[in-house]
Amino acid sequence: MEEYGARNMLSKSGDIYSSGILVLETITGNRTDSKFRQGLSLHECVELALHNNMTDVVDSWLLDRKYLQTNYDFSIKRKIDCLMLLLRLGMSSSQERALSRLPSGDIIKELVAIKQSL
Repeated sequence: MEEYGARNMLSKSGDIYSSGILVLETITGNRTDSKFRQGLSLHECVELALHNNMTDVVDSWLLDRKYLQTNYDFSIKRKIDCLMLLLRLGMSSSQERALSRLPSGDIIKELVAIKQSL
């Protein structure tokens, strides 16, 4: 669904939807208008991956060991966990029904918690 394209109306809920889609596109490295395996949408592929193997949909560049290993004392597992949390946040923010989406205050709290976990 194209939130703004469907109704030509601006809303906070539409902004939340768009930010969720942006998170999904950024973490997966794919666009929402692309078709994935078995003709599934980006949203559907991420949903399946969250139940099975999250790394199936994460952009391979983000999972590159060189990228994950930094000079800081962060564990690779913690970084992968943060990617999974970001995917979940993107999914929660881009639900089809506006009432099912996280409120903006909760999104900010989640983002702060993810950042602090690193």
